[in-house]
Amino acid sequence: MVKKYPNTPKSRKKIPSSPGAYNLKNKKGKTVYTGETENLRRRIGEHNRDRSKHFSNVTITPTPSKTKAKQVEKKRLKNNKPPKNKKK
Repeated sequence: MVKKYPNTPKSRKKIPSSPGAYNLKNKKGKTVYTGETENLRRRIGEHNRDRSKHFSNVTITPTPSKTKAKQVEKKRLKNNKPPKNKKK
């Protein structure tokens, strides 16, 4: 189930601490970064502290495991090709 949260301190507290995949979106609603993590709330908080990945809202998909989160992330990367996700 995909959920959308605005980038505010109050709404970030509502993000679950479960594994999952996420999309960071700009003011126009375009995905600028896609990721996966074991703890959605903590990871999105980390992005918020990093000014280089500023975003207006986040779309999350909680998953039962990090493995499933990686599968969701892979699909999203293929479909969206976010500009902040660059291969090293």
